[in-house]
Amino acid sequence: MTRVKLMTAMAFDVAAYEETGVSDPVLRVAGELPGPAGTFAIHRVYKGAQGVYEEVLALAAPDGEVIWESPPRSIELRGEMFEDLFRRRVTDRVTIGSTAEHTLLFSIDGRIVARIPVFVDAPESVTGAGVLLDAAEVALKKGAICWLTIPQPDGSSLVRPAWYVQQGRALFVIRGEGEQQLPGLDAASTVALTVKSKEIKAEIGTMQADVRRVTDDEEFARIATLGLGTRLNLPDGEAALERWQRNCEMFELSPRG
Repeated sequence: MTRVKLMTAMAFDVAAYEETGVSDPVLRVAGELPGPAGTFAIHRVYKGAQGVYEEVLALAAPDGEVIWESPPRSIELRGEMFEDLFRRRVTDRVTIGSTAEHTLLFSIDGRIVARIPVFVDAPESVTGAGVLLDAAEVALKKGAICWLTIPQPDGSSLVRPAWYVQQGRALFVIRGEGEQQLPGLDAASTVALTVKSKEIKAEIGTMQADVRRVTDDEEFARIATLGLGTRLNLPDGEAALERWQRNCEMFELSPRG
């Protein structure tokens, strides 16, 4: 049985510590989520029987998935009367997807001896700030296309650009003969919707969107009429309305908060 106890531990952003001299227990992500954490350090103090032990450290996401694990490393403790400090600097690419609380796990000789919370700071992330929907709505008003990740029947996914008609936060897309091909959209209940900023040429973020097929003729005609002004390089002008109603399908995409 492992006779080792974790007395104290902390994971902290190295750049922030070097700048302020304060080791806050926070990992930092520059830019949008998901994104790589900056270089961080893990300091921990063990107390236990004298001997050599194998240590493994792991970082788990809020859902419990392990997103980083260190290779096994031998550590030597001096005995029960001592508290031994160990330091590790992590430069691996560790992708963080949420500002929710993560967990750092400490394993000695194959047994988890402790868990501590790890907090995430992503000051530049509209996702982390909870304003992704607002930022996406503004960016979509200025753009012409979005990107859809559509699940396929075989379990894979397909990424396609799509022009759209915007109504508030909802988007309407038309697919079919003579228009964009969006395979699998008719069978999907949700898609991943990625929004990019036309002004800064950067991704704003990705969110899940519920899919609804528009079957009401009046709604179809109303949205399609608005689409005459957003569809670039329309070959048949206003005659497209009849073509869309005859040959195409319309879907509403409603982003989730």
